[in-house]
Amino acid sequence: MKGVPGLLIAVGLGIVGAFCNWMYLAAKGRDLDIIEFIGISDTVKINPGDKFNADHFKKISIPGIAVGNLDKAAYQWKDLATVVGAPATKSYSPGEILLRQDVRTPPDMDIKKMLRPDERVLWIPVDTRTFVPALVNSGDNVSFIVPRVSGDFPTPAGNSPAAGVRPGGSTETIGPFRILALGNRLGSQEVLRSAGMSPSQENVMAVAVKCEKDDFDPHAQKLIDTLRLTNFQQVQVVLHPSPEAAKGLK
Repeated sequence: MKGVPGLLIAVGLGIVGAFCNWMYLAAKGRDLDIIEFIGISDTVKINPGDKFNADHFKKISIPGIAVGNLDKAAYQWKDLATVVGAPATKSYSPGEILLRQDVRTPPDMDIKKMLRPDERVLWIPVDTRTFVPALVNSGDNVSFIVPRVSGDFPTPAGNSPAAGVRPGGSTETIGPFRILALGNRLGSQEVLRSAGMSPSQENVMAVAVKCEKDDFDPHAQKLIDTLRLTNFQQVQVVLHPSPEAAKGLK
């Protein structure tokens, strides 16, 4: 019978050893877990105001043991659908990981940081009766329906909005232009509300216009001339489809 206690001890030690080995392997397995994050593709260039699409991104795989707090600060690949269509608030380099703070446009963001080097901000008076401001966001492309004017008319004096406007009330469309802000809103209404703020002055839209050596491109200059000739009356807004929608129609 003396061999029985020894046998039991050996079995017990074997069970303990197996359990410890299982715990060790489980811990190592967790360390070897791979977490996939959203990274910027090597083949694209993203500028401020560009809308993200799925082609802009690639998977960046990081071992779980090395992630740290990155999973709280960056978007994982499984969250891809939540960022597609959002406007970029900065320029991105290939391989850069997409951070949550960069996608959620802060309400106090400096609008100048959304401009490209060859762009300037132009504020346009818009008629909020002709569109739903809540459905329009920074990064969207719009055109403006304005009265058709004749270039040989003099600049109007006083408050005469009819000066320079051709007879018949005909109109034309000028654009497209990229929206930078709508009133005090540089992002979505949800982001603004989360900061405890309410949208205001949404009858004024900030758009990016091309400018080279202090000369505006023809579209921007035509819009400026038309607004001046019509005493800066509010214009109608036409929203353009997103690049993703345009691809879907092909």
